[in-house]
Amino acid sequence: MKKIILIALLLSITSASFARSVTINTQPSHARIFVGGQEVGTGTAVVRLPRQGTVLLRFTAEGYHPREARLSRAQAQRVMLYRLDFDEATANSIGGDVALIANRWTTITVREDMTEDVVWRRLMSVVQRHFEDAIEVRDRAAGVIRTSWVTRQFHHETVRTRLEIRPDFSQESLAYEVRLTSEIRWNWAGSEGWRRWDRVLRRYENTISDIQAAVAGGE
Repeated sequence: MKKIILIALLLSITSASFARSVTINTQPSHARIFVGGQEVGTGTAVVRLPRQGTVLLRFTAEGYHPREARLSRAQAQRVMLYRLDFDEATANSIGGDVALIANRWTTITVREDMTEDVVWRRLMSVVQRHFEDAIEVRDRAAGVIRTSWVTRQFHHETVRTRLEIRPDFSQESLAYEVRLTSEIRWNWAGSEGWRRWDRVLRRYENTISDIQAAVAGGE
């Protein structure tokens, strides 16, 4: 009888040592908290844990990398803090509704009073100002300019950018097509490699507008 009582007491103590619910806090404090796909709070939330298995937690915040974690009763403490990593690449770029300039061709019609020789010199001047010596192709006869990939590494990801300029023969007058190609990859082994990134690093945000001003504006 005493043995049964002792075993029951031990089971009771063990069960009590596992948190049935946990208070989740986030950093930053405006992060949204999801449990099993359902949003349960912003910055803080009380989450009930199942007797068996785990719950899937997900945290998102603008300007930060999303984070996921699984949590069981055995792992839980009464209060837990989850930190999100700052998204440096997004913070140092423009895109979305603000600027739709990445990975798309833009047609620039040249001023009628400008000769092809002047246009070429101005195009090269703008390209060198933004990309310095990273020019892979400069074919004056074909009217083609292409830079090599220029990379910038952040803590969690690396971004690469290249510029392409080519004649647009669909126009009646002299015109060029311009494209800034932007790609991104994670900085860890096993990542998926380079993928299209519809944002442009801030150092290149004025590249296309500068080309427009140089050959299509009123300079």
